[in-house]
Amino acid sequence: FEETSLSRARAFLAHPIHSETYPSEHPVLIAYHGDGDGCTSALFVHRFLKSPAAFYWVATPDFDFEKAENHILEYHPRLVVFLDMPVHNRPGMIQKLTDLGTRVFIYDHHRPGEGMPHGENPNLFCMNPAQNRNAAPYPTCLFGSELLDDKGVFEKQVLYMGLYTETWLERLPLFHDFSPALQESLKETARRIHGSFLVQDESTTHHALKFLLKAQAAGSLDQAPGSSEEHRILSNIHDLIQHEKTWLMKLVVASIKKLLEPRYILLGVESKIRVCGLMASELRWKYPGLVVGIWQKWDDRFICELRRGTASAVDLASLIEGMKNEVPVLTGGGHPEAAAFTAREDAFSQALKAIKTKLTERGEVFSRE
Repeated sequence: FEETSLSRARAFLAHPIHSETYPSEHPVLIAYHGDGDGCTSALFVHRFLKSPAAFYWVATPDFDFEKAENHILEYHPRLVVFLDMPVHNRPGMIQKLTDLGTRVFIYDHHRPGEGMPHGENPNLFCMNPAQNRNAAPYPTCLFGSELLDDKGVFEKQVLYMGLYTETWLERLPLFHDFSPALQESLKETARRIHGSFLVQDESTTHHALKFLLKAQAAGSLDQAPGSSEEHRILSNIHDLIQHEKTWLMKLVVASIKKLLEPRYILLGVESKIRVCGLMASELRWKYPGLVVGIWQKWDDRFICELRRGTASAVDLASLIEGMKNEVPVLTGGGHPEAAAFTAREDAFSQALKAIKTKLTERGEVFSRE
């Protein structure tokens, strides 16, 4: 990160958060994406602020900003921090908050759409390295870590977990002093934190953040917190997800083997757990030259998670944006390597057809990287 940008971000976040206009018990609200990157970055920002703060995670895969807007306005914070989510999809919410005097800080690393707020607004600060197509989309946990002046072993372990869930460990080899046993232990913890938001229960992600806060108080991720109630809950959720994924993977792999020369893989599964992203991520290693999409019904809509194989040059973020110009999906976006969209049933069928057409034509969706 540029030191100038970090300095400006620190100054904005550290601006006095108490005011006669706002109740002192509601100074800060940290709204975060519930995966491993979002949870660990929320912990880092909370530590940087050194102030009382409440946490709120925006439900995925829909990013229910209507519900989030109502909650945040009712909470009436002096400062709201959005981490690891496409807040540019709700510019009206951001404008409403800043008009009321709430200071809004946004850090996101997904490819932004056209709605990202622009112009001078003293109550708004946005950081998104993905705005520049040639910039590295630094994970939110890395940004949160860089806010801190003092980083000890605990912070390094938390960063390790956040980067692991974002598959950035090989790109930032900062952890060679960890023993292999500790690395594996941290990876297991990272899987539990990351998986906690995949079950259809809007409260589960808080177990992950509560676990991290208890670990911070104990100063260790590898010792005292292991026997906590939150850790047991996360382990149970993780085991449930893994068993479901293992069974479904057998069915999906059997279906793929029936394909003679696939140009892409787009398959549906049925589950009450949002496993489509985990399955697509695993399959991308088995089929390095292909785009893999796994979709499933989720509540009253469908969600599709897309991943590109390691040898594929398809820009999935651009693929989704092009499809959105043709089909009225509910949400959609992501990174060149990983993206997702949700839609009602009729529109979802149209979206799958549009994606298949674009992948078959093999033109505009390919990256110039």
